[in-house]
Amino acid sequence: MDEDTRNKVKAAIYDADIIKLRELAGYFTDEAAINQEKQEILLAQITYCYNKIFSKIHLKDKAQELIQTTVKKIDEQKYESILKDIQEFDETHGLFHGGLVGKARIKIGSRLYSQGLSIGQAAELSDANVGDVQEYVGDTKYHEKMQGISLEERLRIARDILK
Repeated sequence: MDEDTRNKVKAAIYDADIIKLRELAGYFTDEAAINQEKQEILLAQITYCYNKIFSKIHLKDKAQELIQTTVKKIDEQKYESILKDIQEFDETHGLFHGGLVGKARIKIGSRLYSQGLSIGQAAELSDANVGDVQEYVGDTKYHEKMQGISLEERLRIARDILK
């Protein structure tokens, strides 16, 4: 991962920018769906986890030590170690039922699936359980989302062409 990208991640974490963290999680996941790089999956999971941590206002102050450790490890590209630290933080503070890192893996896996990977590929790449990803996908509308233009837009284009 290039230094510029690492700096963007560090800045979003330092600034507790939940919108940027969410965008980065989506960006890394979409990139990983194309090239299936493990580093991008790990960064997607890290940025997703920080988005969730910072969305709970009472945890920002408690996360300062975790933030410092994470930023240092991002420079060292020790992404799996960061996820272990986040998992320990989650266990200490009881953030999410079922665990924050586990939730991140499932969420990232479901997004990979929505990008065209099979459930098995998505689960393997995100280190999630196939059954958990499948259950999550079944509960969401990801698989029903259609990308492209709306019917109204198609009609407008057709009418413009036929003028």
